[in-house]
Amino acid sequence: MKLRAIIILVVVAAVLGVTFYAVSRPQPETPAEPRPFVWDFEMDALQNIELTLKAEQSVSFVKHEDRYFYFDVPNGSKVDMERWGGGIPLILSGPGAERRLVVDATAQQLKEYGFDEPTVKIKLTLNDANVYNVELGDATPSGQAYYIRLAELKDIYTVDYTWYDVVSRLVTEPPYPPPKFVNEKLTVVPEEAGTGQTVTISAEMVNTGALTGKYDVKLKVNGAVEGTESIELGRDQRQTVVFTIKKDVPGVYSLSVEGQTAKLVIR
Repeated sequence: MKLRAIIILVVVAAVLGVTFYAVSRPQPETPAEPRPFVWDFEMDALQNIELTLKAEQSVSFVKHEDRYFYFDVPNGSKVDMERWGGGIPLILSGPGAERRLVVDATAQQLKEYGFDEPTVKIKLTLNDANVYNVELGDATPSGQAYYIRLAELKDIYTVDYTWYDVVSRLVTEPPYPPPKFVNEKLTVVPEEAGTGQTVTISAEMVNTGALTGKYDVKLKVNGAVEGTESIELGRDQRQTVVFTIKKDVPGVYSLSVEGQTAKLVIR
C-alpha cells in the first residue's frame, strides 16, 4: 500500500512538472502583420507625374528617353537631381500605410475624412499606360498623418505626414535646377597691343539654369583676379560682360573669364 502511494506521488509530480514547463516556457512571438501598401508598382515603370495642391497649384513631370524626369512643359528643364534623386519615384511607387482605417467607405465617410475637397490629387501614369489616381484628404487630429486613398477605391488609409510634406513641396517649391552661368565666348580686342594701350575683353554669359540668379564674373590675368562684374540673369538670358585693361610691361599675358581662355600680346 505504501509503495502504491509513493508511485502515485511520483506520477503526480511528473505531471505537474510537465504542466509547469508547458506553461512557463517562453512562447513564440506572434508575427507582426505586414504593413499595408495603398498601391504598389516598380518605380522604374513611372512615366508621368501630375500633382495638384488644393485645386489651385499644380505641376507635372515626365520621364524622357535619358530616364531623367523633366518639367512637363514645352522645353521643360530637367529636375534638380540633388532634390529629386531616386527618392521621389520611390515614394510615389507605393507608400507604406500606417493602417487601413476604413474598408469600402460611404460617401459620408469620404466627406468626413476630407475627400470631398482633397488636399492633394496625384495622377501617376506608368509606361504601360496604367494610371493611379491618388487623393489625400485631411490631416488626422494629431497632425502626424494624412488620410489617403486610391480614387477608384473606397478604402481609406493613413500615411505619415512626412510623405505629404515631400509630395506637397514638389508643388509649392518645384525642383527647378539652380542658376548656372556659362561663358560661351571670350573676345579680346586687340589681341596684340602696345604698352599702355586699352584692351577690351568681352565675355558672352548665359544662364542655362531654370531660375533667375546673380553671379560675379571674374577676369583673371596670369591667374590673378583683375576685374569683377556682377550680373543677374533669368533662365536662358544672356549678357555681354566687358572688361578693359592696360599693360605697361611687354609680354604674353594669359586671360581667363569663367572657363574661357585667351592670350594677349603686349609689345
